Amino acid sequence: MPVIAMTVVEKQAHERTDSLFIYTFESPELGRKTIVANLTNVYEVGDVAAIAQLGTFLPEGEIKPRKVFGIDSEGMALGPVDAAPDADLTAEFDADAPERTFELTFTIQATGRYPADAEKAARKAFKSGEGDVTSAKVVG
Repeated sequence: MPVIAMTVVEKQAHERTDSLFIYTFESPELGRKTIVANLTNVYEVGDVAAIAQLGTFLPEGEIKPRKVFGIDSEGMALGPVDAAPDADLTAEFDADAPERTFELTFTIQATGRYPADAEKAARKAFKSGEGDVTSAKVVG
């Protein structure tokens, strides 16, 4: 269960910044976890939230252990939910999707005197990340 519902049992402002809170979330199965969260979603004691566990893959990337202003954060709070503690919310948050193959097509504008010159410039720009990618398409 990479994303599960957990209850807020403690909330405190981070003493080193006004844009973070330190939460303690709890569930019967997993016990307590400390998570440092920003002000995107603010929780109160008793609220239930979706918590991505360490090692979970989300569209934004893998959830890794982090130390935020000196505080260990043991996951990521994804938002309030209407679910019982320990409910598996993995599918609702598209977590741990299997790897699959995608076909990517990019359009890069490059200049040159001849097509081969433009292709060479486009390949170089793409590899260095300095190109002007005018469109991208993902199929899969």
